[in-house]
Amino acid sequence: MEQVLEDITKEYKDKTALRNVSATLHSGQLIGLIGKNGAGKTTLLKLISTILKPTSGRILLDGQDIVKMPNVMRSVVGYLPQEVSAYPNLTMLEYLSYMASVKGVKRKDAENQISSLLAAFHLQDAESKRMGNCSGGMKQRAGIICALLGDPQILIIDEPTTGLDPEERVAVRNILSRLSKERIVILSTHIVSDIEAVASRILLLQQGSLVFNDSPEELIARAKGCVWEYTLPSLQEDRKGISSMVQTERGIHIRQVSREKPEEQAVPVKSTLEDACLFVMEGYGRKRYRL
Repeated sequence: MEQVLEDITKEYKDKTALRNVSATLHSGQLIGLIGKNGAGKTTLLKLISTILKPTSGRILLDGQDIVKMPNVMRSVVGYLPQEVSAYPNLTMLEYLSYMASVKGVKRKDAENQISSLLAAFHLQDAESKRMGNCSGGMKQRAGIICALLGDPQILIIDEPTTGLDPEERVAVRNILSRLSKERIVILSTHIVSDIEAVASRILLLQQGSLVFNDSPEELIARAKGCVWEYTLPSLQEDRKGISSMVQTERGIHIRQVSREKPEEQAVPVKSTLEDACLFVMEGYGRKRYRL
């Protein structure tokens, strides 16, 4: 399965949310969609899932224009929005069964899928709990299950680890990674660590423009030799590209991305994906992508 974005632009009355975004996505990929809050991630996901229509440009699924024929996409997509809607008076099992029926999943298939997914997300003991009494993390996991019902070939997941504890976050990442082997999985987040170990491709959005579209390895390579660590007694001014500052007995230990050596005592260190994202977003090594 192949999805092609061709020069996608989305304009509102007071702003341009996306401008000339182009990319080609394939089954077998887990695509990490990264960007700061307000970068245009949610808008792009809504366009891909046919909730919104682009101002200009085309979105093709195996050569078919999903803007003109939205049901082509809707029949194969599972979408988890940033905020999960739930019916507070329904139990979790009732809620999931209802959502399966809305998606047209046959009753027996729905029962099997729900049972398997509740176990995968460690929610077996919560199936009789009313949704209104569930924690934010439990609702988030239930929302992911809803997106997976019906075995969709394209999964679009917006900030899936919100409200999850570290163990749950790892479990969700691993499940999505396994699912991506035969599907297109698009995982949107502003938390780079959520996709560092599982993404096969990175789309990096900044202020509505696609500034990176390639593998995580290529992104990390962009920042090679441009990540530094050093310690100062104090820091009096703001500095561009600082990814972390830790107060120690010797002073403030600083990690910074910069093409030039920021301090005489600074030493180069190995780049992480988070360093590389900051490197590109700060304007180093940036270019517009049309792939």
